[in-house]
Amino acid sequence: MSEVPITVQAVTHADFPALPDSLPPGQLLRAADNFQNHTALHGRALLWISDAPVDKAGEAWTSLRQEHEQSGLYPILLEHDDDRAWNDRWSFPETIDVLDATNPEEALRTLWDQLQDDREPEEDDDDEIPEDEWPSGPWPGLAPPGTGDGIPLAMADQYAAHLQDDEDVHGRPRRWRLGLIPARDGASALTLAGWDGPCNHTNDTELISAALASWGDRFGARVVGLGTDTLWLSVAHPPQDLEHALAVSREHFAFCPDNLWQGGYDTIDRYATSLIGINAWVFWWD
Repeated sequence: MSEVPITVQAVTHADFPALPDSLPPGQLLRAADNFQNHTALHGRALLWISDAPVDKAGEAWTSLRQEHEQSGLYPILLEHDDDRAWNDRWSFPETIDVLDATNPEEALRTLWDQLQDDREPEEDDDDEIPEDEWPSGPWPGLAPPGTGDGIPLAMADQYAAHLQDDEDVHGRPRRWRLGLIPARDGASALTLAGWDGPCNHTNDTELISAALASWGDRFGARVVGLGTDTLWLSVAHPPQDLEHALAVSREHFAFCPDNLWQGGYDTIDRYATSLIGINAWVFWWD
């Protein structure tokens, strides 16, 4: 899929929904007019982003989330790296018809099958990965839905509050910018804006969005935060036992194999155990 150039323009554009009141200073990021492969995206504003990190970002996210049904703008916390880190992270936007045509199970099956093809060793590759560290074989199918009485949006609000005060791997407080994307939910927002965080795994962001939509239905998962290669989800109905968590883990492997390969887990069982009863899933693509 071809990369979409991004240009930065002011926020006075009639083709973008009206912005909520009391936003901090920000700008629209817009697909460049010379993108030839997708004429429907010529000049389209993809998202609004704050110019700088905001105070009490989790509270701001919840306030904007509560306005989403009226505004049509889904809020996302964007981990702040440097002032320009987010200007060029929206390389693969697609239109809603592409997303609507993507079947969630087929999306995960496609990602799974690509991994099985990639795991074939090269002739000069002497390294072998034990089977219990790398799920293999035919696509196992979707995991059963989660259970429980958790309320997805309430859980998302709680997770936003947690991320507001979260620390990074170096023990430093995370700083968050605000993003607003015209979308019906967080899953579709990633494809409509063209987030390229998983580009080391797939450039087809609609596969990622389709999986997220399915997790929203089955586990009450909601997109809350993004890094340039990281995704933070709240989860209202996580697995409650190892068997269910193993089934979920296989989906996670297809979705983001680096969670298992580089997440510090010796086996898939240990990764699955870490999911039991936990109301947040974090994904990182190396």
